[in-house]
Amino acid sequence: MIRLASIISRIERHKEKAEGLVEQDISDYLIFNTLAMECFQAVNSAIELGELIVSDKNLGFPSRYREIFELLYGAKLMSETSLEGIKRLIFLRNLIAHEYYTITEEELREMGSLLGCLDELIENAKKELNREERRI
Repeated sequence: MIRLASIISRIERHKEKAEGLVEQDISDYLIFNTLAMECFQAVNSAIELGELIVSDKNLGFPSRYREIFELLYGAKLMSETSLEGIKRLIFLRNLIAHEYYTITEEELREMGSLLGCLDELIENAKKELNREERRI
């Protein structure tokens, strides 16, 4: 339960910082890099949250990050719109992780804007957290 709350908090913190940076001049080196890392961390934390939910609910054994969210979608724990947004976020996350030099300002701005698709996942996780707290 504490781990779930910690992950949710981390996603919200990185998402909020990224959404603020998207409005700034991302042609500035420091803003560009800070935005990239906030987006990267938000998506990594969302992946961690997805893994935790998939594991707790015994939904399967994903071998790729996007499969985590496909399993959540299949279990009706997220909408198709959120699934498609998260798949795009994962693609952009991988540009930062593996080919950093290829992500453009436009893609980074898109990534910052797409972080809103994590809201459904966060809300569902908070509902689960509340259910667990009531059981105690």
